[in-house]
Amino acid sequence: ITHKSDQVKDFYNKHPFPGPYTAKSVKEYTGQNRYISFISDAIMHSRRVLDAGCGTGFISNYLAKTYPTKNFTGVDFADSMDHAVKIKDELNLPNLKFIKQDLTRFETQKSFDTIICQGVLHHIPDYQQTLIRLKRILDSKGLFIIGLYHPWGKTLQKWLPNNYHSQTLEVDQEDHPFELSFSGNVVKKMFKGYKFIASCPGVLFNWSNGGLTTYVFKKEETNV
Repeated sequence: ITHKSDQVKDFYNKHPFPGPYTAKSVKEYTGQNRYISFISDAIMHSRRVLDAGCGTGFISNYLAKTYPTKNFTGVDFADSMDHAVKIKDELNLPNLKFIKQDLTRFETQKSFDTIICQGVLHHIPDYQQTLIRLKRILDSKGLFIIGLYHPWGKTLQKWLPNNYHSQTLEVDQEDHPFELSFSGNVVKKMFKGYKFIASCPGVLFNWSNGGLTTYVFKKEETNV
């Protein structure tokens, strides 16, 4: 597992995701990405949000700028953090903090009412323990927003011709040293004791992204 984790870290240090962007592009962003729109709508009532595995930090920076009264924390183990922090400073976002740490060892005294883990867990060899660790810091009745590859999407991706929007996406989809995929039923089992709220988009419309599907779950009172 350690060896695989090191390979994943090396991969992201070489190929930061979703790649570099400018403060201007965050300011001018108007919701072209359906995942980001879906996540943005889902966190409408959140106050303390963790972006677990934030990469170069586009989502964190965009959401912190969009919701100045909410507090955001972004965590990632790769050098892409440096870019995330640079853009945060350029945008002057006091409600956002970045922490460079491996999610598999992430420790915090804080708790969050929303955790976003978008396109991350399927690249973590020790994903079960990482998920347990994240669930521990989620408030009761908190939201867990998770984006994961789907097996059908991954299969179709191999068989159908694909025009990737960017080289960053192509390298991430085709050359990644470690990835898993999960059917909707398996994801729901992973969140036993949580209430399923919504998911986006349909897997068949989205094979070019490996069937990446984002789910929203709500932690039930009784679930610790």
